[in-house]
Amino acid sequence: MTVFLTKLILHALRQVPLSAARFLGRILGRLIWFLGLREKHVALVNIRLAYPHLSMVEQRHLAHRSVLAAGEWFSELGLAWTGTEADLRKFAVSVEGEEAVKSAREKGCGSIFLAPHLGNWEFAGLLMNMEYPMACLYEPPQDADFEDFIVNARGRFGMVTHPTTPKGVVALTRALKSGQTVGILPDQVPRDLSAGCNVSFMGQSCFTPTLAVKLAQKTGAKIFYLTAIRVAKGFVVRILPAADALYERDMFIALDGMNKGIEHLIKDHPEQYQWTYKRFRTRPANGPNHYQRG
Repeated sequence: MTVFLTKLILHALRQVPLSAARFLGRILGRLIWFLGLREKHVALVNIRLAYPHLSMVEQRHLAHRSVLAAGEWFSELGLAWTGTEADLRKFAVSVEGEEAVKSAREKGCGSIFLAPHLGNWEFAGLLMNMEYPMACLYEPPQDADFEDFIVNARGRFGMVTHPTTPKGVVALTRALKSGQTVGILPDQVPRDLSAGCNVSFMGQSCFTPTLAVKLAQKTGAKIFYLTAIRVAKGFVVRILPAADALYERDMFIALDGMNKGIEHLIKDHPEQYQWTYKRFRTRPANGPNHYQRG
């Protein structure tokens, strides 16, 4: 029933103008804020940790804006997960930075797109997949029907998705060695202790995935940041080459460089970052539990 309702809502959101869908998303965000749901609590904690220099009023205002943006992100899934190729192209207001990717591909190098939880990463990945067929990992949900829905939504333009298993990592490695493209969420907390390190992000230690750096080391692939920033008429899609630090053999230096790159991307649009996600978790749990209530 949940999957059916989700499909119904997303298909309905696709039928209305994007501005109207976003308006409905902001209403959802306001409801979440008013009811004091988990997302509000997590956003307030994250903003306090990431922006200690802001006053309490400023922190609360930014957290509120981020919860509204999370509602907009959900409303945009109607476009991202059910729209046609023409729909997605229509709302790509501009695409910046493709030259560097084309140059890497001409040299036979694979490309790793790092798509942090900023703006609408689902839109960004699906749009880029039309130009550079992409392979990605995903965390299988408990509901098999919902898993099928997500896999089909992301795969309708040819994106190849693999579960987060050793076999999935092998598939990404093969794709990169053959000069293809891989998409990775660089700020998602891994479940496996061997899949990350505690590294600073926004001045706080948090468990950071090593996958992108390890894949680049194994395959010689080039790393790029990919974002789709929300603007009035759609999205501005930006591709930025990663700094040299991400290619360092020292994993802590590489991951520190990766997180600094994400911080740079967030700087101009902090409200569009997914502060409703428990980013500041450490593993093993040897640090404070920032998200414990009371």
